[in-house]
Amino acid sequence: MGEPEPEGRLGRNFGAALFECLLEALELVPLALTAFACIFALCLVGDMVYQLMFDPNAVEMASRLDTLSIDPNKWFPPS
Repeated sequence: MGEPEPEGRLGRNFGAALFECLLEALELVPLALTAFACIFALCLVGDMVYQLMFDPNAVEMASRLDTLSIDPNKWFPPS
């Protein structure tokens, strides 16, 4: 009669285990944020590489940028 029902024990045990795991997981937050930042950076680089490889206008755009930015005399004209 005084013994709790199995569902109640399961809920209490699950809640206690979840709370204990959350307390232990707080020390993993910086690691998780670092991993997220690395994955985000890899996604950005992967997207840039994908667009450069498969965009038909990428070579044309790269050649235009090359003519604009390489010559230092365009930045600092000789006096």
